[in-house]
Amino acid sequence: MNTILTFLTGLILSLRLSGDIPYTTIERSMENNDAKTLVHLGKDKISLNIQGKEAVYPIAQAEIILQGFFTKYPKGTFSFKFKGKETGDDHYTIGTYVSKGESFRSTFHFHTNKSDVKLESLSITKE
Repeated sequence: MNTILTFLTGLILSLRLSGDIPYTTIERSMENNDAKTLVHLGKDKISLNIQGKEAVYPIAQAEIILQGFFTKYPKGTFSFKFKGKETGDDHYTIGTYVSKGESFRSTFHFHTNKSDVKLESLSITKE
């Protein structure tokens, strides 16, 4: 009985850790060009690096900057290349966004504070 409980506890904890980052939300938002949903995964401010232009923006301004990218490169496809490198309270995931025949490396950096996972930075650079 203890073996079963230990196994179930381990399974639940491993699912919990891998479920901290909202992978489905990221994938849908990238493919639907939904800048609002992406930036609202963050805190009050978010660091954006869009094709070499890097700065920290309030959520509302970050949404406008990211929407500008999606306007220039609309209706792309998105796939994850790497899901969830964890280093302490930080989580990284990397994907590729393809639009108009161009590929963009998309790196998401999340920070965990207790059970709250927030997007710290988003980088979209040409591959």
